[in-house]
Amino acid sequence: MSENYHPFGNEEENEPEIWDEHRWEEFFKESDRRTDKYSALLKKYMDHPDRDRIIAEEMGWTHLLDEADDTFDEWMNDLVDEYEEGEEWKQRTGYEPTEFDSFEDLPLHQLAFDFTIDAMNMVDEYLADVEDESVKAFARSITIPPAKIAGGFSFGFEIESLGGNIANCKRGLTAANQMLDALFEIGEKKLLDRDIYLEYYARAKEVRDELAIYIVELRERFQKGIS
Repeated sequence: MSENYHPFGNEEENEPEIWDEHRWEEFFKESDRRTDKYSALLKKYMDHPDRDRIIAEEMGWTHLLDEADDTFDEWMNDLVDEYEEGEEWKQRTGYEPTEFDSFEDLPLHQLAFDFTIDAMNMVDEYLADVEDESVKAFARSITIPPAKIAGGFSFGFEIESLGGNIANCKRGLTAANQMLDALFEIGEKKLLDRDIYLEYYARAKEVRDELAIYIVELRERFQKGIS
């Protein structure tokens, strides 16, 4: 990925480049790689007396090597800000509220969040002592859809940032499919009472299907905006 790859285009240009969902996905993947690399370095050098300098060098933050040690907190904040999907995104992309002023008011998020809470309680009650990869996969995936829906909402619905909203929701959809696959395997292995399984499979499918429809609607909005 080019060093000039940035979600808001070239500031020297009169108008920023509008990214579609695929460009945003590449940006997120690059962010993931950098975050994973930083996490691995931090774990490796946690107790090293020259930890901050080593990590800065490994990450390519060479400009930090000439600065005083007390600037560590400042560049740590820069790292967090680089990936934060919050209020700053709204301000920089000209976000304007839709009929929903908060992601918590979005019916899709409410649906996904309620399922997550109930599913977590269900796992604790019926599957906590079951050592099976399908249960672990289900537990890992159930928290992701509502988080990605909320993350997408924070990008807003303006054309300049709508692709980021879609890309976030697509990550949630991937997790929803993984959630369904894991739950199906749980049912096949008869690890859960059949009535409980059928109830949660139906609810999980509803979350997945509604999220897929939501993505289609966002894509239509994007296409109308650039046409």
